Amino acid sequence: MSPQAIQAAIVAGGRGVRMRPATDWLPKPMLPVAGRPLLEHLVGWLKRSGVRDAFLCLGYLPEVFEKHFGDGSAFGVRLHYQVEREPRGTAGCVRDLKDRVKGDLLVVYGDLFVDLDLGRLLDFHRRHDGAATLVVRETDHPLDSDLVRLEGDRITGFYRAGPGQPYENLACAAIWIVRPRLLDRVPADKPSDFGKQVFPEAVAAGETLMAYRTAEPVLDVGTPERVQAFERKWGAKL
Repeated sequence: MSPQAIQAAIVAGGRGVRMRPATDWLPKPMLPVAGRPLLEHLVGWLKRSGVRDAFLCLGYLPEVFEKHFGDGSAFGVRLHYQVEREPRGTAGCVRDLKDRVKGDLLVVYGDLFVDLDLGRLLDFHRRHDGAATLVVRETDHPLDSDLVRLEGDRITGFYRAGPGQPYENLACAAIWIVRPRLLDRVPADKPSDFGKQVFPEAVAAGETLMAYRTAEPVLDVGTPERVQAFERKWGAKL
């Protein structure tokens, strides 16, 4: 599978309450990080990786995205807009793309900075027949991350660590490649979340989900503190 052959969905519909008051007038993925909207960095990664076709799953202030990105031609990626009428959750908004997607789908959350070798991820995904490949990596904020349990590269469970409780520091990095049968598990009539509902329920039902482990940058930039830490480390390099 080549990057040119896969479509991408960027989940960017939330209100961004952890970034208020800035998100009272700008969606979180459009806030400036290292001099540009965060989402512009993400779209740039898709272009560099060879992805040519991407959906923006939007809810809050969609007109801000459309005004900045247009059809994506200025950024080297064809952009399509999917605007939810009511909150659908991270999985529900992607499920709503089902009739517009051709085959497997790369899903990326809009508050990430990514510098991942997409070709290697796609090669890993191609070599198994599971319902999804989830990118996992060590995290510096395990207490608010969806952590995974593994047997080899197969995911056997998801959990949240509590203060003082032991945990293995391997977390979902909010990038996954899903096959159509995984989207079939997402309810069409109510909100749902990949990490909280869809993935745990798929594993409980005996479905295979595979973990792609990496130490490459897949960084959550979704709080003021994480933005500051990111800019200290990465700002001069971008």
